[in-house]
Amino acid sequence: MPRARFVWALAGLAPFTLALALPVASMAQTVWSGFDIGFSKANFANPTLPENQDRITDDVWLTRSATQGLFNIRTESGYSATSPAGTEWATGFMLSNMGKTIAATNWDNLNFTTWMSAYGGGGSLAFNITNFDAVVRLVGDDMTTDDDIYLDLRFTNWAVGSAAGGGFAYMRSMEPITPAPTGDYNGNGVVDAADYVLWRSTLDQTVGTPGDGADGDVSGTIDAGDYDFWRARFGNVVAPPGHGAGLIAAVPEPTSAALLLIGLIGFQWCSARRLHCARHLS
Repeated sequence: MPRARFVWALAGLAPFTLALALPVASMAQTVWSGFDIGFSKANFANPTLPENQDRITDDVWLTRSATQGLFNIRTESGYSATSPAGTEWATGFMLSNMGKTIAATNWDNLNFTTWMSAYGGGGSLAFNITNFDAVVRLVGDDMTTDDDIYLDLRFTNWAVGSAAGGGFAYMRSMEPITPAPTGDYNGNGVVDAADYVLWRSTLDQTVGTPGDGADGDVSGTIDAGDYDFWRARFGNVVAPPGHGAGLIAAVPEPTSAALLLIGLIGFQWCSARRLHCARHLS
């Protein structure tokens, strides 16, 4: 082959070779931590009824029949050696995990296997299942990252034998719920001038998670919309944690002094940003 033609042939292979050499992007992991909620299925309860299924995600619905082990009724008709489908399990009973912290936050240091193997299987299962915490991986579709979730799970009951009727109970993590913004940007329980100070000092910044800090309109950026959000709620008292966190307690209409303060703050901001003045003082 002439030298020129050989060089062009190598050039044509270059993109293909480079593509092979590049690492494949891994799926993102989501961690649900703690034992937030409980689920239980009574003995002899019908596993085909929604109330007897723990529908953790759209793809994983855990339940149990009277004489079977745990299975995913979303994709399985009953228990098999690899059940529950769509899950992987890690426990401290496993030799490969002994001495390790069994927690979803430590998922990358744990080894995972099937549910039955994670608890020792056979005659050991009935004893081990309520004596060893687990980290459960919910395995998503290869084309998505939504279901690659790690969560903590602790069995509190496991009915043994066919006469017991397949009852079980556990506590597990749930998906974190982000409180809705209230305008109380600094978290002192009141929507007041201090929140404006925080908004002003972080203006034009991008937040890590939409709704954080002074991002009242959940746009991901501290901007003019967050000033409007705060102003509309000025004077509100935010319910403390444990009393409906994120909700706003009923308060009287803002006083004349409060309205004057809002006007002065708006005037100060508009002086620096004249293009926004007409909208924010209207």
